[in-house]
Amino acid sequence: MIKGIFTFLVFFMMTAPCMGDIYLWTDTKGIRHFSNVTPPSSAATRKTIEEKTSHPRVAIDVPQGPLFKVLAVYDGDSIKVQGTGKASDKGSALTFMVRLVGIDAPETSYRRRPGQPFSQEARQMLSNLVAGKTITLKCYGMDTYNRQLAEVFADGINVNMALLTAGMAERYRGYLVKGLDPEPYRRAEAAAKKAYRGVWGLGGNYQSPRSWRKQHPRKK
Repeated sequence: MIKGIFTFLVFFMMTAPCMGDIYLWTDTKGIRHFSNVTPPSSAATRKTIEEKTSHPRVAIDVPQGPLFKVLAVYDGDSIKVQGTGKASDKGSALTFMVRLVGIDAPETSYRRRPGQPFSQEARQMLSNLVAGKTITLKCYGMDTYNRQLAEVFADGINVNMALLTAGMAERYRGYLVKGLDPEPYRRAEAAAKKAYRGVWGLGGNYQSPRSWRKQHPRKK
């Protein structure tokens, strides 16, 4: 088991999917706008990020600790990692599975069981964010499948929150792990819902992964 105790301060900044500079500004009627179009010169403006990816960026303070190399991405919330041994405190060459804590991505197909809408998009986004990269983890213990529950940090972003913000996952509705603050996850999901991002664009046709698993159980 990998045990990680990290002290960190997280500042979550949620933006719409974008290309280029993103601005947060307020018009004369007091209405707030997110836009990649330069706002009026009279507006109270703040440029939030400059990002050339197709997914929202979540600005955070990355925790310090052991570094891990991502070996495989299985779906929208599960990866395999290996310790690099390059951290000052007990980085090692252990290989293990990680379940992204706090989120639940659409279920992928399995044998004859169909996959959910956006399951491949979620997997692709996670792959784009972490595949082959060196990451850090904030760990919250193990799940019933012996996977490490963790927040994943890559290239200066909280990957769990990035997926949630993009609508590529919903907030996990099972047991709440000790030490994880659920409020940022609730806010991120609410914002994604309001903007109809990702799975939330399905409207009444959306089915939660939790419900899907009950309807399509894996046969042993």
